Amino acid sequence: MKIAIISLGSESSYMIARACKKYFDKVDMLDIRRIQIDTNTNGLHVYYNEKELEYYDCIYARGSSRYAILLRSLTTALNEKSYIPFKPETFTIGHDKFLTLLHLQKNNIPIPKTHVAATIKWAKKILDDIKYPAIIKTPAGTHGKGVMFADSKTSAKTIIDALESFKQPYIIQEFVDSNATDVRVIVANGKVIGSMKRIAEPGDIRANIHSGGSGEKIKLTKEQESLVIKGAKIIGADICGVDILQGVKDYIIEINLSPGVQGITKFTGIDVSDGIAKALCEAAKEFIKNKKKSLEDAVANQTNAKKNKD
Repeated sequence: MKIAIISLGSESSYMIARACKKYFDKVDMLDIRRIQIDTNTNGLHVYYNEKELEYYDCIYARGSSRYAILLRSLTTALNEKSYIPFKPETFTIGHDKFLTLLHLQKNNIPIPKTHVAATIKWAKKILDDIKYPAIIKTPAGTHGKGVMFADSKTSAKTIIDALESFKQPYIIQEFVDSNATDVRVIVANGKVIGSMKRIAEPGDIRANIHSGGSGEKIKLTKEQESLVIKGAKIIGADICGVDILQGVKDYIIEINLSPGVQGITKFTGIDVSDGIAKALCEAAKEFIKNKKKSLEDAVANQTNAKKNKD
């Protein structure tokens, strides 16, 4: 079997690629920025480095919100030919923090109280009615970037003014006191393959490892496992990182479609890359088996239809 890992070339992507060599006959690392998709009335073509993309049994597409539309287009074009661990719409949902929360809320998943405003005028009106402290975010952004803490209305308005230059909607969220910690869980094909508590640096609320936080291994409760597995399924991601806040109740705050594996491997000792690679292989085999059966059924139906006509 052959797998293509399409990414921006992060170390996590390379770690997963190395693990995939244990399960796949061929593993190719492809740069998402070199993907081109052409379509017209007569068909579509996917190119890599200006050459037709070869067939892969499995395509694991990772990337930032900047490439969400390309990733959705790529998955739409190829998801009937190759196993891809995401539904096409997952890329536009999962790369937008508020859209993710909307889908979770519609499916009765606990989330913090959250507001979104398109303009600075309406954002400031929201600030008049909320409790402090509060969290202010941009819709896109990973590794804790674009997440700000406002301890008062005055500081919140200062943050809103500063964000105006980005020309993005404003996400304003209630603060859940979790002692500057959160829990990152890696989900693969309906199973938890690794989880850790992330702890922010002193003076910071962002527990992300990329923002300077540290981590420690944690065992989830059955309720937490059920929560993150359901959250991943709701947005159509077979593989993802789910972040939860532990307060009076557990909330999902974010789902990451390209989760880093360096930090969770370091702090838990779990070979998360291997878990992801194994899950990709098992799901690809099942996809190929079902595709073959569907083809055989279609041929059989055509044969029977011809016999009945004769």
